[in-house]
Amino acid sequence: KRKKKLGKPSRLYPRAPQLHRKQQRQRQYKSQDRCDDILRYTAYVLLFLILVVAWLVGFLLVGDSSSLEKKKLRSTILHSNLGSIFHHEPSRPAGPPVQRYYFGRTKPHQRPDPKYLVNDEEHPFIDMRDLNLKLPFDNPDGGTWSQGWDLEPVPISEKQPLQVFVVPHSHCDPGWLKTFDEYYQSQTKHILDTIVDSLQQDQRRKFIWAEISFFEKWWNEQNTDVKDAVKMLLRNKQFEFVTGGWVQPDEANTDLYAMEIQLQEGHDYIRETFGEEYIPKYGWSIDPFGFSPTMAYLLKKYGFKGMLIQRVHYAIKKELALHRQLEFLWRQTWDDEGEHDIFTHMMPFFSYDVPHSCGPDAAVCCAFDFARLPNVGLDIDGSAYTKECPWEFKVKPIHQGNVAKRAMVLLDQYQKKASLYRSNVVIAPVGDDFRYRTLDEAQAQFENYQLLFDYLNNHIPGVSIQFGTLSEYFDAVIGTFDPPILKGSFFTYADQNEDYWSGYFTSRPFDKALGRR
Repeated sequence: KRKKKLGKPSRLYPRAPQLHRKQQRQRQYKSQDRCDDILRYTAYVLLFLILVVAWLVGFLLVGDSSSLEKKKLRSTILHSNLGSIFHHEPSRPAGPPVQRYYFGRTKPHQRPDPKYLVNDEEHPFIDMRDLNLKLPFDNPDGGTWSQGWDLEPVPISEKQPLQVFVVPHSHCDPGWLKTFDEYYQSQTKHILDTIVDSLQQDQRRKFIWAEISFFEKWWNEQNTDVKDAVKMLLRNKQFEFVTGGWVQPDEANTDLYAMEIQLQEGHDYIRETFGEEYIPKYGWSIDPFGFSPTMAYLLKKYGFKGMLIQRVHYAIKKELALHRQLEFLWRQTWDDEGEHDIFTHMMPFFSYDVPHSCGPDAAVCCAFDFARLPNVGLDIDGSAYTKECPWEFKVKPIHQGNVAKRAMVLLDQYQKKASLYRSNVVIAPVGDDFRYRTLDEAQAQFENYQLLFDYLNNHIPGVSIQFGTLSEYFDAVIGTFDPPILKGSFFTYADQNEDYWSGYFTSRPFDKALGRR
């Protein structure tokens, strides 16, 4: 038994040294294989890095030569191609001379030389991709209209009348410097209270509203009498919804789904609260920083007939204005038949506030922002939310002693603005961010403008001027001429001095990702 017990391990022990040597050899082989793999992978990485460096060097060399070619092209266009993008400029019929108001400016800045215009296209086509390549994007001083040139007023007569729609509005951001609730409690609810009260005092008064998110919150707090008054104003076409989205959306970072959902939300609310007939047919986009054809496609999909836009690069505005092509049919780049065309009006000047809306001279137009009168633009807490005009002309109340002179000054601006368009129909917004907060402000705007309207309508042949809505303007202008066709987008936006509004394209990526979930 003892031998058997000792014999079993005696058969195993001799094999142990052999097994140990085999394991050592295997470890040596594996170690050598790892070294070979490391060397191989290192060679691959080095080869890849060499290829990347070679590609980058080639790319930089090609890009540098391409940029030189573009600089040469831009320089050539700057001296020989200004105004030749669209090849068409309709002429206006001659009329009696109209007095010009330079207000002490003795040397007006002339319009850019029209010798480059070639009338070889009956229906011009504008491709923004070509325009962005060819346009020099310079910004010479234009004088009174600093980003353009001094304009000549269009002649007016009974045979060639001028129709002006003055459109009161208040741009209310659902989120900007304050939160949505802070804006609502401090400003927006007072604006809507003021407008409902003021419009009921005179049926000639009009007002447009865009942001349904604020309106819905305000509506839920109103009693039956106020709700009935709003419905009456809608029936009388004194109060009008424009675009009708939940907000006025950005068009650079948002995708089609988000833009459509907010539009549906607003339209569903209007439909359920007031009825199908009050869903807007015209778009109002004055504050997005650049504009996408996606929004034009979306509005056309929802049955819109036209849209108004404002924030476009100043050089592009000037080029379009040179050919009176600030109104056009906006066509999708992939649409060859025009199935999705939508009539578009582009505001010509720097901003959507009063100084940059009535005409090219901001100093003159500011004098007709009656919210800037002393003790008028005061907030609920007594603080002033409007400032005096920064130019030499000051706001003065209109009365019988000055109405004739002031009315002619204002008409001169409307005539000059009309010279930038193909019809003699002018839209002149009167408003700004969070305006009409108090009844005093609303009364100052409506009463002073009405005095001016009454004088012009009664004393100047060929002039028709009134408070109006967005739909009234588009109904009057659409069909009066054959608009050009435009394809492309209006990015990137710059308002002055090559100040490009592009930082928000890449800022706050986590907030943007959250918004897409």
